[in-house]
Amino acid sequence: MSGLQTVISNAASIEIDRRKVVGIQTTRNEVSRVSVTPTLQPWRFKVTVPSKFRYSEARELMEALDTIDRVVPEVVTFSDNSNMRWIFQYQGNVATTLVNSMTVSSFVGKTLTLTNLPGVSPSTVIFRPNDLIQLGNLPYPFTVEQTVTRGGGSTVNVITHRPNILSSNVSGSTIKVGNQCEFRLFCPNMPTYRLKVGGATFSPRNRNVITNNALIEFSSEFNLVEWVSGA
Repeated sequence: MSGLQTVISNAASIEIDRRKVVGIQTTRNEVSRVSVTPTLQPWRFKVTVPSKFRYSEARELMEALDTIDRVVPEVVTFSDNSNMRWIFQYQGNVATTLVNSMTVSSFVGKTLTLTNLPGVSPSTVIFRPNDLIQLGNLPYPFTVEQTVTRGGGSTVNVITHRPNILSSNVSGSTIKVGNQCEFRLFCPNMPTYRLKVGGATFSPRNRNVITNNALIEFSSEFNLVEWVSGA
């Protein structure tokens, strides 16, 4: 049983944050001055998990969370179960197999240029705002800022939510989109867990023998942060 993947797949709520680091200063005459600190803009997810796990059935999960602790990242997806696939579902009007056939021509700043475009009409929408794109097997999903149509050229430009933070040469890489994308996350606050009364189960052979009477309750939310270390 994976640790953070199980946490996400059983979440009661998920808060998503990928905002820039911004400083706002107001002068005495109430003029606002804004400064933006350049960062890699890592994804952050604040995840709450209900007290639903019986201790006797979740000991593997507890060991997985204790093993990764606050220092080891885990690759997770939001398509692990049918109840979550809608969160990052691909919104374009092109078959996924055709989208996956497109390749990267260049990725400079926030402009991702794609080639090997599908043979569809120029007005066909390839990406819509907030679609996820990931390059090949490299980490770091990017979101699309504006609607992108096929057009009549041999390439299209996609404006992403953050600049290229990949150190690898991405020219020629294929892409994956939506639920195909994966996140590499770690949990710097890794909550502890306590046992609370509930979830009683009995031995199938002897109903007088209790085999579990505890539910897992986590001490806080899971503050998951994208592991950005260059790739």
